[in-house]
Amino acid sequence: MYIFIHNFKKIRESLLASLASLIALVAFTAVSPASIWILYEPEIPDALKKVS
Repeated sequence: MYIFIHNFKKIRESLLASLASLIALVAFTAVSPASIWILYEPEIPDALKKVS
């Protein structure tokens, strides 16, 4: 009985680690396309440069 419980704990830990990795991958994939727009920086018009 002890061996079964010990093996079940190992399997459960392995499954939880895999699930956590999968969740992190999904979260990163969902965020990546949105964060690309942060890198876009349009040029400042000359009229605005003169004001500042």
